[in-house]
Amino acid sequence: MNPIDTLLAIEGVKRCKAEYFRCIDEQDWDALVANFTPDAETDMREAVEPHNPDLLSHDPRAFAANNAYVLAQVKTAHFGYMPRIDVLSPTEATAIWSMEDWLWIPEGHPVLPAGRMHGWGHYADRYTKVGDRWLMSATRLTRIKLEHEG
Repeated sequence: MNPIDTLLAIEGVKRCKAEYFRCIDEQDWDALVANFTPDAETDMREAVEPHNPDLLSHDPRAFAANNAYVLAQVKTAHFGYMPRIDVLSPTEATAIWSMEDWLWIPEGHPVLPAGRMHGWGHYADRYTKVGDRWLMSATRLTRIKLEHEG
């Protein structure tokens, strides 16, 4: 690939991840699904405490539905920083993102404890170019730290 095509691929990957964060924060679940390939792997097993072996999926719709359930009535702010993006071919790329998220959970939430949660970690992603768009074909979140104030 020439340098311009490589830079365009990097920008396409950045746009895809930015859209992922926006969709979660705005709870736009249909748009979130559209950010993934149909068989994308989502691995959030190491993203929660205690670690949950059930949070591995190969169905973006199921991933979005789980997020819709867990984040109902929760305000969130997600940030991705300092990506290391490797363009492997004209249609394949990988990235590692430093991340930070904030969750404000109301009293009486059915899943999460009320209060404020603040987390830090990393996403390890794979991307596939489909048509003129870069989509996530896999994402895995691991945590460095997760704090909760009740």
